[in-house]
Amino acid sequence: VLEKAPVTNVAELLSGRAAGVVVLPGSGTAGTGASIRLRGLSSITQENEPLLYVDGVRIDNDPNLETTNGFTAGGQSPSRLNDIVPENIESIEIIKGPAAATLYGTEAAAGVIQIITKKGRAGETRWNVKASLGRTDLNNVDFPDNFGDVNPDSLPSCVPITVGDADLSEENCGLRVVETLENGRLLIAQNPLDLLVDETLYQDYIASVSGGSDEFTFYAAGNFTLEDGVLPSNLAEKYGGRANFQWSPSAVFDLAVSTGYTNNDLRLPNNDNNIFGFAGNAYLARPDRIRRSSAGNFAFGEPFTPIEDVGEIDNRFTNDRFTGSATANFNPLEWFRNKATFGIDLNAEENTQFIAFGAVANLSPEGEKTNDRQTVYNVTFDYNGTATWDITPALASNTSVGTQVTNENIDTVTAFGEKFPAPGVSTVSAAGTTQGFEARIEDTTVGVYVQEQLGWQNRLFLTGAVRFDDNSAFGSDFDFETYPKASASYVISEEPWFTVPFVDELKLRAAYGFAGRQPQAFDFQRTFAPVSIRGGVPTITPDVVGNPVLGPERSGEVEVGFDAGVWDDRIAVEVTYYDKKVEDALVGRPNIPSQGFPGSQLFNLGELESKGWELGINGLLIDTEVVDYEFNLTAATNDNEVIELGEGVEGFATPGSFTQRIEEGFPLDAFFSKLIVDREEDGTPIFSEEDEFIGRATPDFFGAFGSTVTLWNNLQLYALLDWKSGFKIYNGTEEFRWRFRSVRERHDPALQESQEFKDIFAFLVEGEETPFIEDGDFVKLREVSATYTLPDVWVAPLGAQRASITVAGRNLASWTDYSGVDPEVDAFGQGSLERADFLTVPQSRRIVATLNLTL
Repeated sequence: VLEKAPVTNVAELLSGRAAGVVVLPGSGTAGTGASIRLRGLSSITQENEPLLYVDGVRIDNDPNLETTNGFTAGGQSPSRLNDIVPENIESIEIIKGPAAATLYGTEAAAGVIQIITKKGRAGETRWNVKASLGRTDLNNVDFPDNFGDVNPDSLPSCVPITVGDADLSEENCGLRVVETLENGRLLIAQNPLDLLVDETLYQDYIASVSGGSDEFTFYAAGNFTLEDGVLPSNLAEKYGGRANFQWSPSAVFDLAVSTGYTNNDLRLPNNDNNIFGFAGNAYLARPDRIRRSSAGNFAFGEPFTPIEDVGEIDNRFTNDRFTGSATANFNPLEWFRNKATFGIDLNAEENTQFIAFGAVANLSPEGEKTNDRQTVYNVTFDYNGTATWDITPALASNTSVGTQVTNENIDTVTAFGEKFPAPGVSTVSAAGTTQGFEARIEDTTVGVYVQEQLGWQNRLFLTGAVRFDDNSAFGSDFDFETYPKASASYVISEEPWFTVPFVDELKLRAAYGFAGRQPQAFDFQRTFAPVSIRGGVPTITPDVVGNPVLGPERSGEVEVGFDAGVWDDRIAVEVTYYDKKVEDALVGRPNIPSQGFPGSQLFNLGELESKGWELGINGLLIDTEVVDYEFNLTAATNDNEVIELGEGVEGFATPGSFTQRIEEGFPLDAFFSKLIVDREEDGTPIFSEEDEFIGRATPDFFGAFGSTVTLWNNLQLYALLDWKSGFKIYNGTEEFRWRFRSVRERHDPALQESQEFKDIFAFLVEGEETPFIEDGDFVKLREVSATYTLPDVWVAPLGAQRASITVAGRNLASWTDYSGVDPEVDAFGQGSLERADFLTVPQSRRIVATLNLTL
């Protein structure tokens, strides 16, 4: 896949290649992450992201940890999933449904992604070098013009400026006269984002070496990636290395060691719902209201912060990450196998925001700095012992017992200072006013399990298992949770009487099991918050009332399906139906005021359901000496519903959302707003008294189709189409453009007589977003590539065994009725229930040339 697909991170690698997996990119900002959903949403208040394991070690992938305590750059944040280099990956296992119950238990309700990195193989030492160079742009995006109207004798002008790498030197900053309006005023227009975005450089290099003997094998690699974002102040730089070893001194023992290091240096511009962002000020600018920056220059009619000032806000996110594990296999007897894994994941971050003295007048005239340091330390221990024996010649038994311990520590220290005494000062301690924040969180899970599998004539398999988990976040009066599992599979094609035309292999399968999702570390405890009263006297105030019987959410899922190989096993088909019910969902119930505690308290009250179909088809349809043709099709559906919120809990607005609500009987990610139900005689709309259901934020039907044609065994042509449908997106950008009078309709009297204009204006007056909640359905030409493998006679003089050249593109075309710039973006970033296109940068197009050498 990596040789032909222009992917730069794990999220892109997963997108469109596995049924039931939805990858939801946040934006086109370099270095930011995407939301990943396995079989839909599974929690109201907890994370819906899957767990992430690398070589058996639990690693940090919580998007909420990337939101610092001291500042925000908007909705986007770095993704720790993307610390992993795709070229170092041997395989990815996506664990969904009952399969996750026994091995992962309390934290597996949203699924698990298990990544296995490359290992060495016995044989001669082999070097591989891969170098990619390309560009990133937004030339495939049409940004909307901003409009204004002025008297003919007061046409504004601007001073061309440079913001970062963006040269706004176009004559009069792109300001132009469109036409003379009926009232004699001039309609003027400007497109700030067309000037701000730029074509930028992308480069990626990785070199690896592998080899070894029967007793000792190794794999080592080093990588460097540099991606310059399409907006100023956006740069993502990553370098790292990996070293994996395996020692097999005897037939009964082997030891595998896996180590990886990554360093990221990321600059993020402010964006999304942020008055100090490039996109927000550019989308909402008014060319008839050009203003001065702190340096005294004119550019656009920014409503909040001049673009030149936005470029002076320096947001930096850096991290050093080490992940290491050791796995020992000890098989003292032919029928008894033991496997133990111990590993750590250590991620140390430093995130800073710096505004120099006098640089941004409307944010911090005298400057400020935030320094946020966070260390996340995960420790994993996993043991599994398996005994196998034949009960009868036809009946085999596999009995496994195991234990798993995970421990996570999160230490955060934040320092903030404002009001520097003079230019040139940049430390927190030098500021006139300083503040500090510290937090330490620890979470531990201990689980034990037992599993029995019976196999009859190597065709019928029955499995039963149970896992017992305890977690430090369970209430003090809550004991432990039990997660049973049962499954059956029948390779019916092994039966001598099975003769179905064109069907070579057929396996029927069914499973039912439970997994969970624990609450946050302090949710069950009664806590008090420190405050200062008059004169700076410290005291405490009630914070969280606590719930001593708080337990995990419990997810029960049934799964049925089949796997088939047809047409001489040229085509593989996988079909699955699943129905997941979440009981004891964690829901906040409002506190009784007389208790003295504010807000709400979590209880195990709710019930959710998520169900759907998954289809995966892989095929090699043509296989000749001249041409090969293979394809991959994935398709899936998902329906989710809030069955019950629980006693004492009424429907409520999705936290942070403008338009979404959580209501019984509707999808968890539902949009609600008022609708037009009638009209007055003059056409004035009459609105519904209550908000009505409009749609859901995540797709209910999605999939991808990939095709690969290989000619003469050395020219490979590849393309990937993907689609998502059955979802809505809130176009907050367009609503605010209407409210800030940036759209043409607010200035051109000829357009203001239409019924559409009057309806939209009436919704705005009513404070409703209905006209801006749009269908988000789309089809995208996600990837296209051409790879040429050079003939051996060309490669041999270079001392190489193999060489190939690839030219590839990503996000090349999009077909949609959505009126905004990109129906996939999300102003809230990863890990959120809400989705909105709200002053967000669209996904960028990337075109890359790659040279791959094997020495």
